[in-house]
Amino acid sequence: MVRPTSNIRALAGLNVERIEGDVTDLGSLERACRGVRLVYQTASYYPSHTVPVKIAIAQALAETRSLLTAVREADVDRLVFTSTLMTIGFPPGHSERPPRLATEEDPFVPLFPDNPYLMAKAMMEKEILEHVDRHGLRAVVVNPTVCYGPFDSKPTSGTQILMIARRQMPFYVQGPVNVIDVRDVAEGMINAGERGKTGERYILGNLNTTQKELNELIARVVGVPPPILPVPFPVARYGAKLGDWAFRTILRRPAPVPGFFIEMLKHIQQYDCSKAARELGPPRRPVDQAISDAASWFRENGYLPR
Repeated sequence: MVRPTSNIRALAGLNVERIEGDVTDLGSLERACRGVRLVYQTASYYPSHTVPVKIAIAQALAETRSLLTAVREADVDRLVFTSTLMTIGFPPGHSERPPRLATEEDPFVPLFPDNPYLMAKAMMEKEILEHVDRHGLRAVVVNPTVCYGPFDSKPTSGTQILMIARRQMPFYVQGPVNVIDVRDVAEGMINAGERGKTGERYILGNLNTTQKELNELIARVVGVPPPILPVPFPVARYGAKLGDWAFRTILRRPAPVPGFFIEMLKHIQQYDCSKAARELGPPRRPVDQAISDAASWFRENGYLPR
């Protein structure tokens, strides 16, 4: 399902049926689900700019409940709901050196309860899993980590590749991270639809590393020097909030990097992805290939010079 105004560049050449609609329009969701046995929700709400957390949660839950209504009315066999790595909680005794890697069993605990992205994502996932427990919804939740690869037309995670390739990212915030090829995520989602266990979460990830090492890998693949200046998280956080305020109050437009974005970095961890590898199949592609293929796609499509 695509919006009438959507950029469908990434779908070019695919032999798929397209239905126009919108996740905010219950009627179009019902039409899209009619006669369908398996539904993948890959377009769950996230705020593109800073909004009050109550507004973000209300919008997220409205869209999710419309989807659940459509799935129930169509008697869909299974729903695969795409959540985020940031709803995976911290291991017990969380610190800068956690005692173990985070797993699907770790419940979400917000470090920043006023963050609209974190809270919206957590409430949507909670709504799905509550419907499994209370209403017998046949649903599986997947939690992809940071994805790289071709066809990132927005772009999303690929923005980091573009900024490093363009020498526009001299600073970075150090921390842990897990990275995976987006094509491995797609295969994991297909397998979740076929053999994932109802009511379970699956972390779809691959390489555990750090932001510094990831930046160095990206720079090496695209052939430029890496970012070299780490910025302490508190400095980055308050700097982003100050920039957000300045754009809203002085320039009267949303900041290019929302103030809440930096806070999200504190919820990124290194993960134990063995459950998904065991039950859905392991990732097959190395991360450097994902970065290289993403950079090639960006060059071929005018995001970067050839």
